[in-house]
Amino acid sequence: MLLADDFFLIAHDDRDGRSRLSARAVELGLAGALLGELVLEQRITVEGPRLRVLSGEPPSDPLAHTNLATMVAEVQHREVRTWLQFLGRTAVDEVGTRLARNGMVEQTQVRRLLRSSTRWLPTDINLPAGRVVRLRRLLTGFEPMRVADTTLAGIAEATGLTGHILWDRDPSGGRRLQHAIGALPPPLRDLILQVESAVGDAVLSQRG
Repeated sequence: MLLADDFFLIAHDDRDGRSRLSARAVELGLAGALLGELVLEQRITVEGPRLRVLSGEPPSDPLAHTNLATMVAEVQHREVRTWLQFLGRTAVDEVGTRLARNGMVEQTQVRRLLRSSTRWLPTDINLPAGRVVRLRRLLTGFEPMRVADTTLAGIAEATGLTGHILWDRDPSGGRRLQHAIGALPPPLRDLILQVESAVGDAVLSQRG
């Protein structure tokens, strides 16, 4: 499963599709995961607060292809935060649509008084819970974690989702997570730090 798909399923309630985080945190987390997909595909790299396109070769996934093509066309924009903000504006709908195309979620409209909102409900209620359990098992066990799994866990930590994954607050899981993030390749560590910083700034602006 692609990185942003996993984050989407973990970040939304498996029964009613509600977000487990603030809307902005979900958007930034998904945007970070979409960038992470391109890092993992070796199409871009992240160097501190900036990113650089390594290859314009189209990835196989259509959404990743579109995102990379936009970055190639807008090569003057190199700040990671700029791309987190840009991709975050449409990330929920785009990743939701990708999951729906693969039969994993269905779009529904929820109406309350004069307002309506879009939610994405899993077609199999066990799917989101299964992704959470899988990640928790990796964090609390001794099985080696793939780079993609560690990146997912790092973005979950950066956005405030770790408490949902390590629901019993197992300290060994938290220590394993920090150790695994520290062992990631520098571009992915830097990406996680940029997501964490962007989420922190979003929280402060909402309080202000």
